[in-house]
Amino acid sequence: MAVQKALGHASATTTLNTYAHLWPTAEDRTRKAAAALVRESLADCVRTEEVV
Repeated sequence: MAVQKALGHASATTTLNTYAHLWPTAEDRTRKAAAALVRESLADCVRTEEVV
């Protein structure tokens, strides 16, 4: 409702129809979490790899 009022929309439906595509989906959040795990795993491998 705060966003609706700030944008001057008469209804929340107008706000959602206009801007809903900008909010992350569950798939977006899953991809972001998976990417973070991969980065962390790679960083761990680099930190623990023995130098010969």
